[in-house]
Order: sequence, then C-alpha cells, then structure tokens
Amino acid sequence: MKVFNDAIRLQTTQKCEDINITGMVEAIISESGVYEGTATIFTGHTTASVHLNNADPELAKDLHDFLNETIPNKPAYRHNKGDFGRNADAHFKSLMVGNSVTVPINRGRMALGQWQAIYFSEFDGPRNRLISVKIMGIPVRHT
Repeated sequence: MKVFNDAIRLQTTQKCEDINITGMVEAIISESGVYEGTATIFTGHTTASVHLNNADPELAKDLHDFLNETIPNKPAYRHNKGDFGRNADAHFKSLMVGNSVTVPINRGRMALGQWQAIYFSEFDGPRNRLISVKIMGIPVRHT
C-alpha cells in the first residue's frame, strides 16, 4: 500500500465562488503513481467546502443563489455579534455542503461520473486556501 500526500493552494478572488479543482487532483494522482485506490480531498477551512457537482458553471451560480436564499447572514446570529467575525452564514454553508470527498481511483484515474467534477466552494473570500489531498492505494506494477 502506498500513501501519497500533497496540497492544492488557492487564492480565491470573490466573496463566494466555485473553483473546479478536478484537473489539479488528477495531476496529484498522476504524480502519486497510484493505480488502484482512493483519493481524499479535504479542506480544514470552516467557511469553505469541497464537494462533487455537475461540471456546469451555471449550476455553481445556482448553488450559491440557493445557499444565500436559504442561509442569509442574519445580524442576530451570536457569532456576528462577537469577536470572531461577521460571517456566521459562511460557516453554516460550509456545514451544509461538506468539507471533503473521497473518490475511487481505477487504473490511475478518478472514477467520477460522466458529468461530475470536484469543486472548492468559497463562502467568505477572498482568501488564501489550502486543500489537502491524500492518495492511498496500489502503485502500477511492472512485469
């Protein structure tokens, strides 16, 4: 069993945005040399998310519209009144969407669905962000 760790560093540019990181994860898998296994993609940020979605940029906009309608940033939230910030809505959005995905690796490639892509969602930008990627599995065997 081989374990390979790497990271993706992003600089987000907007308050809320989605960044397709599928290609970046594929490059890490290729570098890892793992042929059969899993890739876990994780962000430790509490105002951002990592998730799978349809690779349609308009759907990403719809997601943020939905989240903004569902979770407005109410001044009444205790977090918004304290010393920690005015971004309670960003924390709730992160909780709803999630902070990690695990994807199977088959024959050195991610086994994503036909329309799936891996996205990093920013809910409180712009910020510098770190995404951890752990690849575990069996390397290519040469016979």
